Amino acid sequence: MKATAALRKIVRASSKSAIQISQEIGRRPNYVSSLLHSGSVPSVETFASIAHACDAKVQVVFGDEVIDLDGWDDSDAE
Repeated sequence: MKATAALRKIVRASSKSAIQISQEIGRRPNYVSSLLHSGSVPSVETFASIAHACDAKVQVVFGDEVIDLDGWDDSDAE
């Protein structure tokens, strides 16, 4: 699945509006809506932040290791 299609699916499945998600991730109110309509792909951090705001998560699977990406939440930065 393409990143833009995944983002649309995550946002549509959430119980939040695009405006609510935009505000929750600290962006202007029309940010998520603009992304969905333009087909642009945000940075990995922004994508993960949007997913987190929608109660979803982004993971990287490498062999047996699973790494959860939390977006711009740097509370667990190394």
